[in-house]
Amino acid sequence: MPSDQRRGEGPNGFSLVECLVVVALLGILVTLAIPSSSAVRRRLELDSGLRRLRVGLDRGRMAAERDRQPCALMLSATGWIAPHGGDLPACRWGVTALAETGAGDLELRSNLPDAVRFSTNGFVLDGGLVVLFHLSHGQALCLVIGLPLGISRSGVYRGDPGGSLSSSLCLPSDV
Repeated sequence: MPSDQRRGEGPNGFSLVECLVVVALLGILVTLAIPSSSAVRRRLELDSGLRRLRVGLDRGRMAAERDRQPCALMLSATGWIAPHGGDLPACRWGVTALAETGAGDLELRSNLPDAVRFSTNGFVLDGGLVVLFHLSHGQALCLVIGLPLGISRSGVYRGDPGGSLSSSLCLPSDV
């Protein structure tokens, strides 16, 4: 029986060094699994900016239809604004900022005309492509504005946002 007692007399549990190694390994795995907060913030800003572009376009259409008069909006670096001059008034409630607190780091390129016009029945009379991106973020989002109902599609822009814009490079997101 002395041999049975020796088996039960050994140390139980883990040593402090073993626990520290396991905690360190878990910490490394967690930091690899969680994306950086700045990348997440930039992606959320892009998503929010694209959503605000869509909302401004929809508001312009609804304002023209509700007021039964044609109107226009102009796309600037900060979002939808009242057009400078021109024959058509600005669409009420269509002016929409690109971001809640200014445009921030968002960049915007488009091949839209100076003013996007809306008819009295809410049809969009001008179309084109809008590309929204961060200079420090690898992904760009896009919005194709088709005639006569407005948005044809939105997605991820697969081309260089600084180069020549093409709506054929606006592809649905992989999500």
